[in-house]
Amino acid sequence: MKIQRAAVIGAGAMGSGIAQVLSQAGIEVLLKDVSQEFVERGLSNIKRMYDSRVKKEVMTQSEADYRFAMVKGTTSYDGFNEVDLVIEAALEQIAVKLEIFAELDKICPPQAILATNTSALSISEIAASTKRPERVVGMHFFNPAQTMKLVEVIPGIKTSVEITEQAVALCRELNKIAVKVEECPGFLVNRLLFPYMNEAQYVLQEGNVSMEEVDQAVVGLGLPMGPFALFDMTGIDVCAHVNDFLYNQYGPRFQPNKLLNLLVSKRQLGQKTGAGFFLHQKGKPAGKDEPKEINPELTKLLNELTKSSPQPKSSGQFDAYRVLLPMFNEALYAIQEGVVKPADVDVAMKWGCGMTKGILALAEEKGFAWCLSQLDQYQSELGERFRPSWYLRKLVAAGVKSFTELERTPAAVS
Repeated sequence: MKIQRAAVIGAGAMGSGIAQVLSQAGIEVLLKDVSQEFVERGLSNIKRMYDSRVKKEVMTQSEADYRFAMVKGTTSYDGFNEVDLVIEAALEQIAVKLEIFAELDKICPPQAILATNTSALSISEIAASTKRPERVVGMHFFNPAQTMKLVEVIPGIKTSVEITEQAVALCRELNKIAVKVEECPGFLVNRLLFPYMNEAQYVLQEGNVSMEEVDQAVVGLGLPMGPFALFDMTGIDVCAHVNDFLYNQYGPRFQPNKLLNLLVSKRQLGQKTGAGFFLHQKGKPAGKDEPKEINPELTKLLNELTKSSPQPKSSGQFDAYRVLLPMFNEALYAIQEGVVKPADVDVAMKWGCGMTKGILALAEEKGFAWCLSQLDQYQSELGERFRPSWYLRKLVAAGVKSFTELERTPAAVS
């Protein structure tokens, strides 16, 4: 089915970015929010996106005006009975999404695709609020949607193969990179990022290495920024919520360090409040090569945490793989569960979080046997969050050096 008319629910940063991407691909868009003020703000955001493209000479003024005119703002569901696709990008609260999808089910044409941009909530539960769960799919765009290439396409338990394939095809039409992910808490990129970000806090609590040293070490291995810079950019309250959610779903591998919630309790939320792990003037991060100023409140909280919740320490010197191995290990758990194909893991990490060298590629360079031995050592010293995937043990026992060895070819017949 050719998508000609679409609607986006939620005119915030994500919704307006998605609407801009759709309109740039020649798709008419209804941009809906609960108030005219929010709608106008979203339209202004889209106008700025097009103005930026004109300024960069990516498109002419007439082209930008034409594409922008394809987006119409609304506070009602008028016109939703004619759309081919709806992408919901409202508040990340299950009750809100269930209410929206129940309403969409009543209004939208039977052939319409109903997609949710949720980053963690259950696609299957959202789909169950409709009478057409086979036509509901997750399309998780990454922020900012107008520039980030990755879209995680997540079918619910009843989503049809046809709808999943149409969502993937639409991503290609939008000039995005689609990675199909079977439904699981955190989907793929967030599921892999949070054990890494969580472990960085445990490293910091040990007191043997600074935040900037941790950040610089991982940047040296191909990440665009370190975990502490990422915490402050994303929002510490958001990260604390996601980490607690993943811990409740997966257990000890996601055992959260208490530092995030201490920062939240002090309203030290990162760039948006001017202070998180670092201080930020007017909410803006320091430039890539500029020195970062450590939040003085952090030292107090670390001292408080060390006294109230002492943790075992690693016997060795800090190595960047201390924080990267939990990411690799979680990738293997996802592979062994059939959540994702090995070939898609590094694609997702490249286009979803900017890794110049994927986590599987980094592990292959070190060797799977080395990774297993390090995880075993960290587990013995630091606990269950390092328990290796049984799939990794199987790979090592089989002498596998690279995932390319597992690309199956037909057996020879004599």
